[in-house]
Amino acid sequence: MKNILVFWIVIIYFLNGMTQGDVNKIINDVQKKYQNIQLVHADFKQVNRFKLTDLKSEINGTIWISQNDQFRLETEDQTMVSDGKNFWRYNKLENQVLIDYAKKSQQDVFLNNFLFKIDEVYYSQIAGEMKIDNKKVFEIKLTPKKPDESFFNYVKVWLYDKSWELEKVLYVDFNENEVEYLIEKMELNPAVTGNVFNFEIPEGVETVDLRF
Repeated sequence: MKNILVFWIVIIYFLNGMTQGDVNKIINDVQKKYQNIQLVHADFKQVNRFKLTDLKSEINGTIWISQNDQFRLETEDQTMVSDGKNFWRYNKLENQVLIDYAKKSQQDVFLNNFLFKIDEVYYSQIAGEMKIDNKKVFEIKLTPKKPDESFFNYVKVWLYDKSWELEKVLYVDFNENEVEYLIEKMELNPAVTGNVFNFEIPEGVETVDLRF
């Protein structure tokens, strides 16, 4: 009996080691792919699920991301922009812009940390594998190394094998609310005119500046 127990302990330890080795290789490959990427553009469908009320909402949007803690996210009802130093949130329904200093925790929400700083920010593990359009897709669970500085309990990403393109991203907060991004189109280093990470306040919009 003792020998059988030792045998299974060794097998489990060996399998866990393989799994961790596999996820380390995936993370290394992902970071190699994106380390020379200066700009990412993606169109997505955002699905919000609220645990307490059991409500669900969907909205389409587009996002721009750079390695310099910069992003621009636009949906039908709001625009959020960060140039790495300042942060603008334009609420189209209320016709109001809030301006604040950029915060590191904001990057958690907009994929910057995943694409460019995985090892620095998250612990990672393989949560599953599947086939989509006959292509292998890895499901990776990311747990923040500093939970006090994160908005989320954990993040899950689905990545196509070898190309390491994103299929979808799921954020789960500490109240079990979910925000899911279904990636519909993704471009790496696209041509762009002007500075997408600067926000020009529309005329007639109320401005609230919180930088003090």
